[in-house]
Amino acid sequence: MTIPTLVAIAAATNFTGVVTFSRGDIPFCFVQEQSGAVWRVECKEGLPPDAGSEVAVCGTIEPSIKPRIENATVEKRGSAPIPSPQETTIEEIFKEIMPYGISSWYGRTLSVEGMLRDINRRKSTTQLLVGEGEQNIQVEIPYMLEESLPPKLVLGARVRVTGALAYTSIENIEDNVYGRIENVELIPMSKNDVKVVKRAPKPPFWTGKRVAAAGGITAGVIAILLVWLATLRSMVRKRTNELAESIREKETTKIEADAARRERLRLAADLHDGFQQYLAGAMFRLKAAANYLPAEASKSREQLDMVRQALQHTQNGLRATLWAMNEESEGPESLTELLQYVSHRMAHWDKIVKIVSRGQERKVARKCCGSLLLVVQEAVGNAIRHGRAKSIEVRVEFSAAMIELAVKDDGCGFDASRQDAGHYGLKTMERRVTELGGTMHIDSSPGKGTCVRFEIPNGKV
Repeated sequence: MTIPTLVAIAAATNFTGVVTFSRGDIPFCFVQEQSGAVWRVECKEGLPPDAGSEVAVCGTIEPSIKPRIENATVEKRGSAPIPSPQETTIEEIFKEIMPYGISSWYGRTLSVEGMLRDINRRKSTTQLLVGEGEQNIQVEIPYMLEESLPPKLVLGARVRVTGALAYTSIENIEDNVYGRIENVELIPMSKNDVKVVKRAPKPPFWTGKRVAAAGGITAGVIAILLVWLATLRSMVRKRTNELAESIREKETTKIEADAARRERLRLAADLHDGFQQYLAGAMFRLKAAANYLPAEASKSREQLDMVRQALQHTQNGLRATLWAMNEESEGPESLTELLQYVSHRMAHWDKIVKIVSRGQERKVARKCCGSLLLVVQEAVGNAIRHGRAKSIEVRVEFSAAMIELAVKDDGCGFDASRQDAGHYGLKTMERRVTELGGTMHIDSSPGKGTCVRFEIPNGKV
């Protein structure tokens, strides 16, 4: 696919069209003009008009490969029929938008079928993962955390989703540099746009685990009877008391662990729906304020831009922390299995990141797992974004003295000996590892890839 050279200059535009997508909890809409082109329109004031409204749009085209308009004035002029959704498949969507997201399908209303593979409950919405084969799309429906989902909407069910297509791609218009697609999403207008077309298959009652459990219970009963017949009553009473105490301790530990997990999820949901939204709103207001400054106020515009960049760094750090809290709470206990679990849930890691484990794995504290997960996420993200790596190996090595994590890529590399080689992401990784009592080492040179190693003594984790 040939990548067009675009100029990073905002341009004004105005046109008329029909609102094909609008939802009360989302501050933008999609408008299809008479030529058939679909634009993502972010309103300057108020909420977007309802779907089916005929509107006149006047705003600024964002410097992006996607058709997006910001700071727009939207005037409703009447009503018009909404075009029927386009029937397609998840495979066809990925063929159309890969690898850079240059497609006329952005914002178009599509209808697809797929298997429900994951359900992630949040405070104000519910996020679904719907897939076919090796490809997945995200679907966010307005079911609040306290609402009950439809009984048929369970993992393994086959669902039909109708919604507007959106995706995030890494792009630098000024340098004409394009990266991979990070997220592919269908945004439904209502709960009714996600329908179960085939129930999830029921698992057989006598699974391997249940057979093993039944065998274990039977063997345990026989063993207890033999011990009871072979020992004195006092020894049986003592053993019974010891078993009861052990069970109480295990139950108490499980209750505390479940309570901590629920509290992490609640805190993550509150931060996502509170501070995240406030930060996004503040950045939007700063951008809008800059547009009202006169042309000669360049110094003021520079200061506002510096504030906006600082808020963007804060939002990125908060987003990464919330992501780690959710993955840490939902994922397996083992550090290696947790990394493998996360790699399967990150679409842009697919076929790039390989998890390798060496040595005899031992238990790592859950809090430390979360910190190490953030460190690996940042290192892999740097390799993809800055190093443009095609292959990344994440190696976890357990020894008697320490745990060593290494993230090695085949990207473009950089001069690690330069004093200014470090950036915000590297400093954040080093700080997290230092807080765990560990150290970070970087081995990189231009054209020879990068290897970032983290060594954490066993006594610290």
